[in-house]
Amino acid sequence: MLEILKHVSDVWEPESPQYTNENRVCLIDADSLLYYCMVESTFEECKIKLDSFIIDILDKCETHRYVAFLTPYDTFRRKIGVTKPYKGNRKGKTAPPELQGLKAYAKQEWNFCTVDNIEADDCMGVYKQREKELGLEFIICSPDKDVIRQIPGKHYNYSKQEWVDTSEDDAWHFLWLQTLSGDSVDGIPGIPGIGEAKATKILDNVKKEDFPLRALQSYIQKIKSQDRSYQTEVKDKIDKFKETLDLVYMLKDPSELSKYNIDLPELEIQNALDLWGQEIQ
Repeated sequence: MLEILKHVSDVWEPESPQYTNENRVCLIDADSLLYYCMVESTFEECKIKLDSFIIDILDKCETHRYVAFLTPYDTFRRKIGVTKPYKGNRKGKTAPPELQGLKAYAKQEWNFCTVDNIEADDCMGVYKQREKELGLEFIICSPDKDVIRQIPGKHYNYSKQEWVDTSEDDAWHFLWLQTLSGDSVDGIPGIPGIGEAKATKILDNVKKEDFPLRALQSYIQKIKSQDRSYQTEVKDKIDKFKETLDLVYMLKDPSELSKYNIDLPELEIQNALDLWGQEIQ
């Protein structure tokens, strides 16, 4: 973090009253954050970009406490993808050469963390569910629509520097939109030819409690093959429906972790003021 001190010491005021909120904690999507910091020309500039980004997030959220989650390569969703390999559309794409170095820097200087077998998105969703139990206010900080549109709460999109309020109804609606349309970014196939606009139309004038049935009906209605029995086709469509739902669904409740043999550790909250003080000393 030494790189950033001379750049922000005259701007950031960590002793300001707004940074003394001990109950507010940023849950940061660190995967996207690292990629956003790979646009500079040198590795030193990438580190400065990362430091600046984190400080800006904390500043906007008016806190100095955070947890930054990284996604390990091997997660439970890679075992679910049968129709197509999960994130298989990224195979062969080369990561920027500085990425591993920046990841190591983030772990060392900012204590970014990973949890075995689970993505950063799901970590944020599950810990968000526990905020009342822990007596904390968690703010999810992410640009990823999968997170900020499917997990209820007030979130901070650090890409657009804007706040997003997602209600329980909004989150439920978006889940079934994704079940219908899939997610091209993660290589999750939904119903062929169905994007978000058509998915929205399918759910129009449907009661929210009927979204699952309407989505399943839409899968079955796409049966076209004449080569196999109707019963076989229906089973295949139901299997694909369940596969897509499991892939797009963001984990939110700690009780859901046992299904995938995930052991979520106790949350280790970082204090940027402590890190700042160590560097100054």
